[in-house]
Amino acid sequence: MAHVDAVVVGSGIIGSFVALALHERGLRVMVVDRAGLAPGTSRSSDGNLLCSDKSPGLMLELSHRSLQAWHRFAERYGNHCEFDPKGSTVVARSPTEAEGLAELVRAQQADGIDCRFLESGWEALEPHLGPDTVAVGHWPGDAQVQPMLACYQIARHLREAGVEYRFYQAIEQLEPTDDRVVVTLAGGETVTAGHVCLCTGIWTNEVLKPLGLSVPIEPRKGHIAVLERGDVAVNSKIADFGYQAAAESTEIDGTAVQTAAIIEATRSGTILCGSSREFAGFDMTVNMETVQRLLADCVGVVPDLARLRVIRAYAGLRPFSRDGLPIIGPLPGAERVIAATGHEGAGHGLAAITGEIVAETLAEGITHPYGGRLHPGRFL
Repeated sequence: MAHVDAVVVGSGIIGSFVALALHERGLRVMVVDRAGLAPGTSRSSDGNLLCSDKSPGLMLELSHRSLQAWHRFAERYGNHCEFDPKGSTVVARSPTEAEGLAELVRAQQADGIDCRFLESGWEALEPHLGPDTVAVGHWPGDAQVQPMLACYQIARHLREAGVEYRFYQAIEQLEPTDDRVVVTLAGGETVTAGHVCLCTGIWTNEVLKPLGLSVPIEPRKGHIAVLERGDVAVNSKIADFGYQAAAESTEIDGTAVQTAAIIEATRSGTILCGSSREFAGFDMTVNMETVQRLLADCVGVVPDLARLRVIRAYAGLRPFSRDGLPIIGPLPGAERVIAATGHEGAGHGLAAITGEIVAETLAEGITHPYGGRLHPGRFL
């Protein structure tokens, strides 16, 4: 029977950074995923690493720290994942929105975030913004990453360093005790681990159900449309000011679909257009009415996008936490099982700091960082 310090369940961006952080602390790690490398949310996202869509508070602090950690990652391991700190531009299209955007910029500046408010001259940043643009906010430090490449880069590094991966192996059984967790895989292999880290996103409760445990997360669906290469320059990540409200919303409505424009170019020249948010269970079917809505939002911000063709559209599921904060820490009733989920649409932006928090939990016993505001027990 093999023994490791930690079994990391899930090889998406959260599991990848958790495994990397544990390995950097000198812990013996095994990564398990029932469907290959990064098969879930990380495969269906746009790789946002943003501070611009966060109100001052804990999420902004976490995002800023994580973005700094992303820079350290690229410096230490090389940039093989299209990590691109190209900045973001938030667009206000009415005097009321401009006032709210100016307030957001002032508040973030007070927290030490590099951002600025422009009532003119934004053409130098983004030449294709529409004529109804009133003002913009600019965050030069915001970034983008190619999600799958990031997961592949970390997996290559860890496998070369001797970390074992078990792909296409579901967790058959978890047996936590006071000093270890016995993990049985679907293929029959049994592993003992000091801890098990569940980086399983919206599927976390499937793993926990046999233990009689759960965390309050549910899938929140989102769509992205991909536009063809063309002559419409998108230099930064462009977002409608309304995107922040959609991203931070914790209201649950079983029928409502929220859309707000966010636009970004990829290294290959295509343009990604989002976004939408809705509660539709585990359904990942592309809804063309929703795609048309979000495309209309994007054309409203950058009218020249209308002359580009749509190549494809896809949908993914974000792990939504009901208070808008991720769930990171030991599970009450099974303290050797660590949850790392509930990041909703900020998973890539928060992945690096999540890895550090989980590593501190295992290596240093810091189980309640930030006053316990991330701990699973806050919902009890």
